[in-house]
Amino acid sequence: MKSISVIIPVYNVVNYLEKCLNSVLSQTFQDFEIIAVDDGSTDGSSDILAVYNQLIPNLQLCTQENAGLSAARNLGLQRATGKYIYFLDSDDFLELDAFEKCFQLAEGYQLDFVKFDARPFSEDRSIIENKYDSKATLEPCRLYRQDEWLETQYRHYNSPVWLFLIRHEIIQTHKLAFQEGLLHEDELFTPQLFAVSDRIMYLDKAFFHRRYRRDSIMGQAAQGNASRQSKQWIVLALDEEAKRARQKSVRRFMAHRRDILYMETQFGHPIPMVRRWFLDLRVYLRQLLRRK
Repeated sequence: MKSISVIIPVYNVVNYLEKCLNSVLSQTFQDFEIIAVDDGSTDGSSDILAVYNQLIPNLQLCTQENAGLSAARNLGLQRATGKYIYFLDSDDFLELDAFEKCFQLAEGYQLDFVKFDARPFSEDRSIIENKYDSKATLEPCRLYRQDEWLETQYRHYNSPVWLFLIRHEIIQTHKLAFQEGLLHEDELFTPQLFAVSDRIMYLDKAFFHRRYRRDSIMGQAAQGNASRQSKQWIVLALDEEAKRARQKSVRRFMAHRRDILYMETQFGHPIPMVRRWFLDLRVYLRQLLRRK
């Protein structure tokens, strides 16, 4: 069993894939396996994966017809054997000491997951707001228990799973998986992860380099109907999670994330709550439930 399973869904990223893979292969910590899932690429990405698969013994290559990011990650989870799971997007890349620092912390304190920061960049070199820096909110190397962690998330929240090194046992025990057929799938997976985790630490290092590109799946769909419909579905799912939760702190957090996403579907961005909008939310949820 390897220490870390790195799951990399791949779909039409021929210009970025080698940099992504090399950032993993050059890690200062080498006890990992790579599970690359080719999600029906048509641009030459499959050829790159075939070459790396021949050269790298610890790279496992899986292929599937194009089914989306969630399906690719789920297939990777089915094949993973590592003690920890890391989800890496194939157009991004890592700092070379990311696994070493995160693994040491996770093992030293028996953590459920480690959270770290990211540094966004754009191909056209435009200035991008860094939404992935938690230094103002989180205390580095402090052991957070669940209630404390959830309280911090009201001030600064990140959903992308590439910000977390996750103990595999947590995913297996609680049967966590990505909802297939959705965009914004992390908006459900990450709250579910938080709801079952109780030992968490933060590293104030920008280990992840987040590439913004216009031809990405999220870039194309961010303002589209598919995005809106996915968020609507997740609103309902978070509402159910809030109802099922036993801990008050989890119920409150799930309801908060539900309300934030609801506001985004209605207004394009979260805005302060008022009574009228809460009433609108209740009507909206009833209407969607009737359609199911």
